[in-house]
Amino acid sequence: MKMEVITLTPEEQRVLLIFDPTGPTPQDQQIDAYLQEHQLEPKRQYREAREGKEYLMYYFGFCYLDGHRKQLAGLATEANLEALKPF
Repeated sequence: MKMEVITLTPEEQRVLLIFDPTGPTPQDQQIDAYLQEHQLEPKRQYREAREGKEYLMYYFGFCYLDGHRKQLAGLATEANLEALKPF
């Protein structure tokens, strides 16, 4: 799983958890367990094509994950916690 922070406006950010299209990995299962344990649900769940591959995306509000971002970043294979501009 990769983690990205996207800035929509200066006051509004979103967090994306991006899951590998080849299927769930043991790490992905750890992330799902963490989310369930802390009763965190994505605002939106969808698929998105990137670089010719279709990824499963979990979309969260930035503040919603307050107190959990570092733990999730620690589970991620790649985490960009610097705010990105939207695609």
